[in-house]
Amino acid sequence: MASTQSYLIVGAGCFGASTARALKQTHPDADVVLLDPAPFPNPAAAAHDYNKIIRAEYDDPLYMALALEAKNAWAGADPVVAPFFHQVGALWSITADRARRLRENYEKLLGAGKAPLEVLGFEDVRRRFPALGSCRYEGGAEKCILSPEAGWAEAAGALEAVVKAAVDAGVRYEVGTAYKLMFGEDGSCVGLATEEGQTFEAQHTILCTGAYTPWLLTESAPTRPELHAGERMLAAAVLMCLFKVPGGETGMDRFKDHPVMVHPFGDFPGECIPPGSSNGPDLAKCTHEFPYIRKVYHKASKQEISVPPLSQAERMTWMRDLPDSLTANSAGVRDMFFGDSVQGMTPELYRLCWDTATPDEDWIISPHSAWKNLYIAGGGSFHAFKFLPIIGKYVVQMIHGELPEEHTRRWAWDRESECSSVHGLFSKHSPFSPDVVCLSW
Repeated sequence: MASTQSYLIVGAGCFGASTARALKQTHPDADVVLLDPAPFPNPAAAAHDYNKIIRAEYDDPLYMALALEAKNAWAGADPVVAPFFHQVGALWSITADRARRLRENYEKLLGAGKAPLEVLGFEDVRRRFPALGSCRYEGGAEKCILSPEAGWAEAAGALEAVVKAAVDAGVRYEVGTAYKLMFGEDGSCVGLATEEGQTFEAQHTILCTGAYTPWLLTESAPTRPELHAGERMLAAAVLMCLFKVPGGETGMDRFKDHPVMVHPFGDFPGECIPPGSSNGPDLAKCTHEFPYIRKVYHKASKQEISVPPLSQAERMTWMRDLPDSLTANSAGVRDMFFGDSVQGMTPELYRLCWDTATPDEDWIISPHSAWKNLYIAGGGSFHAFKFLPIIGKYVVQMIHGELPEEHTRRWAWDRESECSSVHGLFSKHSPFSPDVVCLSW
């Protein structure tokens, strides 16, 4: 690779930070710019979260193999992210059929008898983990599995560490809000203009712009629908809440040696990461795994596009107030998990975490089929953060035409999709469903 190669990475979240670091590791002489609307780490990024689950339990063998590679990095192989990983285990409500598939996938990858899973009945769980003594396990769950090698990561700290590692290696971090892509006379992408009036030119432009990607593509060429995202990806949000847990035997004591909890069933499909973060040791994070969208009419292209708030002042980070119709769902997740087994859990902060979802939950890591020298890395579908240490390696392989065949096919911008979930986040509802809830602000 010639030393004159230049790369513009737009967005410093999970995909962008990891790609910037990987590019400098593989091509140290390249000119790499990482552009983001705010100094790092940007609190509006999906990856800039209080914490995120790290696990390898996937129905899809491709993602399980990737997750095992990433988990090895979190567990110590990558000293940049390892300090932020807490291996407390993860407890899943599950059907017998899915438990069988997970065990089969593990054994295909690790060998017979090496699946790191323990099967537990509901009463076993209630006795072993007092916080779940009143858990309802509604909606079709048949048993639980405990994955002792899973856990959670301090997300904001890990993201900042990866960006810093990239900058220390020579990546140039620039602050600017993406406005429109720029094109040469031959129609190839030559860079990007910002809302602040800056222009950044590069031989390769990689969009890691998350939930803003469909809007940015449309804004860049409103009268050319072949360049738009179309039905390939949709900006969606899930609701998170930090609950303060009081001390004592009916509060914090109940969470001693407690794993992450995931229950993807019923009216309140959700997950909960137990207290223990250095930034808030008495805060438990509950996520309602139910997607929301926010449609805005794009006048120039005459279409509605789901997009988070566009102004910097309105971009959603942690906040104290949201409409009661949303906060009630956070309370519902808390009550489903803990009932009266944990007393006095009160909401402290809320956040709508935005990402781009794809119909099949496969990512998009691909050249744009209509714009030369433009690449898309996104479509995280709410399951990308755990791959922060490694995902950039695959983006770099894609840029240079070295991505394995199956990955290339599955992550292509233009691809056939059977619309089956690769990781099962939205057990009952999908952002693409006609009855998805559309936010009105």
